[in-house]
Amino acid sequence: MSLRIVSSKLVNRAPQRPVQKRTFLDWMTNYPDRINELKRHYQAGGRSIFTWQKQPGDKLTNLIGAGLVTIGLFQAIPGYYHLATGTGKKD
Repeated sequence: MSLRIVSSKLVNRAPQRPVQKRTFLDWMTNYPDRINELKRHYQAGGRSIFTWQKQPGDKLTNLIGAGLVTIGLFQAIPGYYHLATGTGKKD
């Protein structure tokens, strides 16, 4: 019991530290928050439209990606067929 009383008195006697004065770091931590303003564009339309389809150039980018995947599949499928059947070898 006496240890608890002594330790509480020691803690209460600790000097108060002064508040830090930050100039540049204070500006960085109190930077104006624009997240809700930027999110508003992506939240428009609800969940019916995916976020990767809401920017102006997203349709072209998605079409290029889908085209590359399609070309890859059209080249891979015959390759797997030739591997499975043993045809199409270069002698």
